[in-house]
Amino acid sequence: MKASEKVEALVAITIVVACWSVSCTKDSEQAANPPMLIEPNLGVGKVRVGMQTRDVIAQLGEPQRRTANALEYTKLGFAVMPDPQGTIRVVMCGDVTGINGPLVKAFSGRTQEEIGLNSTREELVKAYGQPTSSERLVGGTESLRYDPLGITFTLEGGKVYHMIVRLGGSSAPDRSVSLEPAPPPSAQNPP
Repeated sequence: MKASEKVEALVAITIVVACWSVSCTKDSEQAANPPMLIEPNLGVGKVRVGMQTRDVIAQLGEPQRRTANALEYTKLGFAVMPDPQGTIRVVMCGDVTGINGPLVKAFSGRTQEEIGLNSTREELVKAYGQPTSSERLVGGTESLRYDPLGITFTLEGGKVYHMIVRLGGSSAPDRSVSLEPAPPPSAQNPP
C-alpha cells in the first residue's frame, strides 16, 4: 500500500468514526429524556393535577421558553398551560408543526396502554374505543377527542404527533342547581 493510499484510508476511517460519534451523541441526547407516564386527567410525568406554575418549575427547572400562556419545556417536548390563578390545567405534548417536528422526537410520554406520539389511529381505537368526537382538518390531519380521558390526539398520516392532556377533568364550573320541594304548608306556619 502506497503512502497516499494509507493517508486516504486513515482519513476515511477518521471521517467514519467522527460521523458515528456525532450520530451517537444526537441519538443519546434524544434518548436522554426518561420515559414519562401519561395518566389521563392526573398528570404527565412529574406534572401533576393541582400543581401551580411554581411547583412545575421546582420539579423541572426553568422552562426553555415562556409565553403569555405557557411554560415551554422544548427539551422534554411539551409545554404546560396554567389557568389565570396559576394552576396547571393543560399539558401540550409533541409538536404542532407535524409528525416530523423536533418536539415529537423529544417527547417520551406514553399511557399505561402504550399510547403516545407516533401511535396509529388503529392503536388508539383499540386501546380506548371510538373517540367522543373526531374532526378532519386541513392538510389531511385529524383530531380525535376522548372526553373521559381528557385527551385530544392530533394525527398526520394516521399517526399521533400532538396530544392535549387536560388535568383534573373538565375545567368547566359545575352550574347544576339542586331543587328541593317546598315544605308542606303546616311546616311553614307553626301554631
